[in-house]
Amino acid sequence: MLYQDQNEMRFSSDLSRFVKTVFYLILLLIVVGILFLVLGCFRISSYAFKTYESIDKCPRNHVGVLFGTSPLDAQGEPNEYFNYRIMAASQLFKAGKIEYILVSGDNQHRSYNEPRFMQKALVKAGVPKDRIVFDFAGIRTLDTVIRARKVFLQNSVTFISQDFQNERALFIADNNEIKAVGFNALKPKNGFINRVAIREFFARIMCVLDVYVLNTQPKFLGDPIKIGKASLPKSLSNKPVRLTSPIKKLTDNALKLREYELIKKYEPLAKKISDNASIIKYRQEQEQRRLAQARAESEALENAQDPQNSIDQEKLLEQEQAQALESASETAQESLNAGSSNTYIDPNQTQDTPEP
Repeated sequence: MLYQDQNEMRFSSDLSRFVKTVFYLILLLIVVGILFLVLGCFRISSYAFKTYESIDKCPRNHVGVLFGTSPLDAQGEPNEYFNYRIMAASQLFKAGKIEYILVSGDNQHRSYNEPRFMQKALVKAGVPKDRIVFDFAGIRTLDTVIRARKVFLQNSVTFISQDFQNERALFIADNNEIKAVGFNALKPKNGFINRVAIREFFARIMCVLDVYVLNTQPKFLGDPIKIGKASLPKSLSNKPVRLTSPIKKLTDNALKLREYELIKKYEPLAKKISDNASIIKYRQEQEQRRLAQARAESEALENAQDPQNSIDQEKLLEQEQAQALESASETAQESLNAGSSNTYIDPNQTQDTPEP
């Protein structure tokens, strides 16, 4: 009985120790999480140094991003946040600080279209209609900022809104490789704690989680849209930027086939020895050999016979030689006259001819 009581006491002690450890870990995680969110909110507030309230000091950018809001408040009265943003955007445009205004807002319902409301108000304020570009998918500040980079291809922009929203937008832009500044529109004079301030507190907490933890992306993206004369990026191609393999070389068979085609193409243009010229050359060589043989035989007879017969034979041989030369000349002249104009005899070319 005593042993069982000791085991129960030990079990209850271990269980209480485990519960305390889990409790402290959870408490530690909560403290770390709160500290993380607080530091993130302070970092968002630090972007106030990149906002401007003076038009003269505000840097120039090609595009100004105007964050959308409703023209009427919850009570149906004119929304001062809306009017002050329209005023700020039109003043920046008239001062030459921006060339185009990207109006971004919520358009999830047919009866509610923030970009259209802002366009009408900007036109009334003196902004040309062709200088206003719509972004109908700016559901949240994060969507508007990232879409300005990925859809509208802007690397540097000016955010136009009240200071609290500009700070959040600059925080998101800095973490998405966008160079941006903020121009602060005027804001209504409300109490220290109001509905907008409470909403902004939770919006900043969510913004820190979206950027650092969740890596949230816009709900809608889509094809690139150019603003002004900016060119759209080239469509992606499957062709490699650099050669991924060595250039293919002709195989032996392909090389021989190509040489054969070239020979077949240019062979008719090459000069050749004609048939007539070949015959003439062959006959001349044959005649020279016959004369040389006859001369040798004549010399042999001279040595063997008397002088009178030698003289007669010499005369006869001379006559035969003269007749043979005359006959060969006539044959050559006839062949030359009968040959084509492009007849060509290469004296350096050795022509193998059969022995007579």
